[in-house]
Amino acid sequence: MNVQTVTYQNLSFVNVSKPTDFEMKFLKNIYDFNPLILEDYTQKTQIPKIENYDKYTLLVFRFPVFSENVSEVSRQSVIRFPAIYGKQPVNNRLVSSYVNLFLSEDYLVVLHEGNLPKFDHIFTQCQKTLHDRTEYMGKGAIFLAYKIIDALVDDCFSVVNELRTTIDKIDKELEVKQSQKTLEEISTVRRNLVVFHTMIKPVLPLFKEMIEGKHERLNGKMRSFWGNILEHLRKIMDRTEDNRELIEGISISNESLLTSRTNEIVKFLTVITSIAFPFVVVNNLYSMNVTLPYAKNKDIVWYLFSIIFTAGLIIIFHFRRKKWL
Repeated sequence: MNVQTVTYQNLSFVNVSKPTDFEMKFLKNIYDFNPLILEDYTQKTQIPKIENYDKYTLLVFRFPVFSENVSEVSRQSVIRFPAIYGKQPVNNRLVSSYVNLFLSEDYLVVLHEGNLPKFDHIFTQCQKTLHDRTEYMGKGAIFLAYKIIDALVDDCFSVVNELRTTIDKIDKELEVKQSQKTLEEISTVRRNLVVFHTMIKPVLPLFKEMIEGKHERLNGKMRSFWGNILEHLRKIMDRTEDNRELIEGISISNESLLTSRTNEIVKFLTVITSIAFPFVVVNNLYSMNVTLPYAKNKDIVWYLFSIIFTAGLIIIFHFRRKKWL
């Protein structure tokens, strides 16, 4: 069973990684969690929210992870819900990692998909040393929840930085040459930024509510701590918006360059077609099954070549006079 527990001063820190139906039944029987909530987590249909129940408070978050680090559970989610995640997971695509925190006075139960190293580190440290249990769990379940959320939010900065690094790499590549791979990277980054934005934006009002004291269990001395997380989220949003503007600018510049090159190709082909037009006309005339003037003259070929050559020169001169060449 994928359930691990650390207990310190009557506080239970419960880690439920990659929960299956068996773990869900266990949680329902032991903690009397709402089965609809557990079902929503399994179906990956939740949105970020805070819900207060008689015995516990539920906090639902989505954190970004790159698909190369996604667990098998998340990969199945990608396949089952292509409208949300895309068709198939490929490297460097951002997907949502759902985290549910069930918070009470004497326990904190965390459901997650096993792809968040920051959370794994906190839980492992609490297992190993009394010092870390005192640091994380000594001030109660709410403070422990804060430490976990703060670590996961701060980890979003690394995602933003990696996206910025990719954008800078794309910008340098476009200075040298364009390739299909670069175009795919632009498309992937634009998608990742949209996905990332949709994960962070719904969370901002939740922490604003906690600062305003709308959730009784989460109020008190913790308001300033929630304000710290909200400030970090705002910084992440600002950097995300900057990255979106930057990649959009790069994309527009790249599209303009592609359009310019396409126009050059079309212009070249148009000139060639125009120059060849007299030859096509003459060739079609003398290919018909009728007798044309001078058709039997042995020098007619040279006359026709002269006409075609002269017509071509006239067309080129006209193009240059119009500054089309």
